[in-house]
Amino acid sequence: MGAMQRTKGATAERSVANKLEEHGFTNAQRNLMQTANGGYDIVGLEPFAIEVKNHKKLNINAWWKQTTAQATDGLIPTLIYHIPNTSRWLVQMPVSVINDTYPSDMVMTVDFEDFIYIAREVIA
Repeated sequence: MGAMQRTKGATAERSVANKLEEHGFTNAQRNLMQTANGGYDIVGLEPFAIEVKNHKKLNINAWWKQTTAQATDGLIPTLIYHIPNTSRWLVQMPVSVINDTYPSDMVMTVDFEDFIYIAREVIA
């Protein structure tokens, strides 16, 4: 991965961490050790293991595969991604987060603001 891609990724991660903080999740921050130790992009919002993606071309299947691989120890895989050429951030996560009768491999996509509501309910 080139320096420009790393910078773009870090900028997206900071943006998401800032958005989470604006909504009261003051512990959310970039995982600065992910390069050395691996792990998901945003820490401090467990049980969510958050991966952040901001690319010109959507590759949600590959991103979801990475997200689920990073969500170990019973954490909830959570992919937050930016829709190119818009201001929209979307969030993909298992449907079982809101209704445990669904299988954990069934996913849903919600707007970032809807994720905030869900996260407050799960963490409360």
